[in-house]
Amino acid sequence: MDSNVAKASAVTVLAAGLGVASLAVVHNSHQLDREGKIVIAASNAQYVELAERYRNELRKFGVDVQVRSTTRFKGKDGKSSLRPLEGRLALRALVDDDSGITAAFVKGDLVGSLQGRLATEQQKGRHAEYSKLRSVGRLFYEPVWVFTRGDLPITTLRDLKGKRILIGARDSGARGIARQLLKANGVVENENATFIDEDLPADAAPLVSGAADAAIIVIAADTDRIQDLLRVRNIRLMDFTPEADAYTNRFPALTKVVLRQGAVEFDPLLPSDDITLLSTSVALVVRPDMQPALVSLLMHAVVHHPKPGFDKNGDPVLFYKAGEFPSGSDPEFEVSPDARVVYRSGELPFMLRLIAPLNHRAGVPFAYTSFISAHAAKLVLLIPLLAVILPLFRAVPALYVWMIRRRLNYWYRQLKMLEKSLDSGGAIYDADTLQAELERIDLHVRRIQVPLYFSHELYDLRGHIDLVRQRLSARPAALRMAAE
Repeated sequence: MDSNVAKASAVTVLAAGLGVASLAVVHNSHQLDREGKIVIAASNAQYVELAERYRNELRKFGVDVQVRSTTRFKGKDGKSSLRPLEGRLALRALVDDDSGITAAFVKGDLVGSLQGRLATEQQKGRHAEYSKLRSVGRLFYEPVWVFTRGDLPITTLRDLKGKRILIGARDSGARGIARQLLKANGVVENENATFIDEDLPADAAPLVSGAADAAIIVIAADTDRIQDLLRVRNIRLMDFTPEADAYTNRFPALTKVVLRQGAVEFDPLLPSDDITLLSTSVALVVRPDMQPALVSLLMHAVVHHPKPGFDKNGDPVLFYKAGEFPSGSDPEFEVSPDARVVYRSGELPFMLRLIAPLNHRAGVPFAYTSFISAHAAKLVLLIPLLAVILPLFRAVPALYVWMIRRRLNYWYRQLKMLEKSLDSGGAIYDADTLQAELERIDLHVRRIQVPLYFSHELYDLRGHIDLVRQRLSARPAALRMAAE
């Protein structure tokens, strides 16, 4: 009996706990992503490839990763068009509650360019808004490539005054970074230079033909476009060696990398000498209200699926250093605390690692996974309390038995009182009254329902009622014999 009662008690407590958890989830449903969904803005092929890796990893945890490369943008003329979700368009989508975008790949220094004395008041206001976003780390280098015509004596960005410069498509991340670097060197649009809002194609046609004098590109070294541009004749790649340290001090989101002699080709020798470049690094940025469980899972996918060190042809990626990325150090955005936990351990929090796959296989909504993961630390604090509460559950079986036997004992007391009246005899003896009372007791006892385990006690009571009935039937005969 004790075993059965203990099991029933445990089931009751578990059901109550699940009920409380369900109520808590429903109560907080406006704050939870019930679908376990992450929508990532990825504007180029490399970003999309990484996002697809994350999607495959997170699927087993019940998280649906969607990738968007474009967004519908309405211009000042009222006309809308599809534009790449990159640069400041991606940032705007992240801070827009109606966009549906919850994460995005963002070029380094794009937000950093919106502050400091080079930024306008409008840009500083945007920086205050964008800096509220959270980072889950830096992923890989995207150098700043400054290509110039081979016949021009251009050695610094200051030499671009009076020149025609390709700075990238409008709203692109490269354009914002290029404008900041040029402005820092006194190169200002419509004052002493002409900015062309176009990207430099892989054949460098605008530079070769003389339609443009320079082009600034911010893109990874292993892209086909950069690999082709490094092999185009009659153009040069600017060397930042003399001022590289000054740039990295002035702009914390920039670092320097060195393109070594012969790193591209040995025959012909490309480059012919070491070239120092400035470089940004791509950040994966999320909304500040993203659920902690989703941040941890996304960080887990980032840590376990870094960008590979070899390109699609099997050649080593320029500037790649094993273990350098992903990096939890971000000079522009605050790194999410939940992401830092995964960085330190390399693994998900224990509770999330345990329940996320189980809940997904069982079809449990992600809201429950998120809620349990978020409150796991609080549950640990309940352990000392459980040390006090659990012994109290030992009283549950005894209480259960007492409640069942209480009904039987009541009618035992009624039967005992009737038997006393029967034994008293004399003037207080009334056979009809005692018989009616006995039938009343018997009727109520027959209506009692008890668990099967207590059936023997019920039948004992009914047997004792029959015993008293026999005594009551024999009493009148005994009285007549005594009178004779």
